[in-house]
Amino acid sequence: MFLLALAIAPGIAICLFIYSKDKYEKEPLVSLAISFFLGMLSTVPALIIQLLVGDLLKKNSEHIILWYAFFAYIVVALNEEGCKFLMLRLYAYPKKIFNEPFDGIVYAVMVSMGFATVENIEYVYQYGIQTGFIRFFLSVPAHAAFAVLMGYYAGLAKFNPSKSTWLLIKGLLIAVFFHGSFDLCIFLQQNREVTKYISTGLLSFGAFASFYVAVRLAMRAIRLQRSINYKV
Repeated sequence: MFLLALAIAPGIAICLFIYSKDKYEKEPLVSLAISFFLGMLSTVPALIIQLLVGDLLKKNSEHIILWYAFFAYIVVALNEEGCKFLMLRLYAYPKKIFNEPFDGIVYAVMVSMGFATVENIEYVYQYGIQTGFIRFFLSVPAHAAFAVLMGYYAGLAKFNPSKSTWLLIKGLLIAVFFHGSFDLCIFLQQNREVTKYISTGLLSFGAFASFYVAVRLAMRAIRLQRSINYKV
């Protein structure tokens, strides 16, 4: 029971934090719950794609750095953020309840926390309490930061029809960039051949730097969106 609570707590806490920041018109709880559930559901196609593509890549992994880069940015980051993006784009984005720019952040975070919660349960039960605490303060907040950045541009896109396609793509690509950079540094630490040439300390710094910059940009995006928010 403690492991389950540890796995679920960070996602719920972040959802409540973002919900509290929606100062003009609170979103319907049912819509938020559906978005969270869709985020949980999006782990299924993401996992299938990772398993299929990952197995193919392992057969052609002569160039270690390039293999890890492709795996981090495309197989993991683009795949996971893309699945979350589709849930946001297909469910909340077209609805009338999406009537403020800040709603992009709210719904993107709900979807992302649904995804992160399922992922967190898997990791915590597989690797234990220590992993749970690390992910509580690092991995789950990182997912939230990526979601805020994606949601910020989704909010802009909703109310800028002439630029909506580009803004949606931009938000997705920014989330993918930070997600991929964070994961790449973590993945490289697990390979002894790589750590012969790049110190684990430097790779840890790279992962933390990606996390830190993403969080700072996410907090800035929240402030900006709250300051310019308007209803239609």
